[in-house]
Amino acid sequence: REHVAKGVDLLKLYPGGAYSFTPEGEDRYQTTYPLPVLQAIIDEAHKNGRKTGCHVFGGEGLQNSITAGCDTIEHGYGLKQPQLNEMAAKGIAYDVTFARYSAPYMDDNDAKSTGGKFRIVPIFERAMKMSIATPKLAVLFGSGVDGTFFVHGAQAVEFEKLVKLGGMTTTRAIQSGTIANAVMMGWQKDVGSVATGKFADLVAVSGDPVADITELQRVGFVMKGGKVIRHDLR
Repeated sequence: REHVAKGVDLLKLYPGGAYSFTPEGEDRYQTTYPLPVLQAIIDEAHKNGRKTGCHVFGGEGLQNSITAGCDTIEHGYGLKQPQLNEMAAKGIAYDVTFARYSAPYMDDNDAKSTGGKFRIVPIFERAMKMSIATPKLAVLFGSGVDGTFFVHGAQAVEFEKLVKLGGMTTTRAIQSGTIANAVMMGWQKDVGSVATGKFADLVAVSGDPVADITELQRVGFVMKGGKVIRHDLR
């Protein structure tokens, strides 16, 4: 209620924290909120017309987030197909952030903590591929720029991960970063597509990103607030 009073549109929650491996290599995840607490937070947010995003990697916290009806699942390393099916049925979107959490430091950390025996990245990659193949599941573009891997301006590498590793079509990948995100926020009437009367920051590239998704990493033209702020097109 305090956040709502301050005009917050979306509340990011942390139903789960760190991951680890058992001696047998099974992935385990920390749970932060018990289900009744998480359910109360999400219900109150929805009652006040606000969206919720749940930062959670797997395990009980992940299932709690789905059960309680969080609007988006952020990261979700350990997602299983039944959970993805439940998300699709409930209209819960999945924000992957694969590039952020598959960078080399992830393997470095796992090598130190498991002696090189186990890795989280293949588990996460499997979840991404399953999510993209799940009918009617909204898969969103998210970059996780708070992490060590990204500098601002380099986030478009996430599009490449979704397409080349996840199996997403280039058109759907572009939509994941535009209209799909707008729909998730409930802002599709104002942003997310190019149309008269909508707000937009526009970029242009020299090549065709539908043919080659990496073109989005070579932006040559940026228009923001109706003004051209960068022009590198040849």
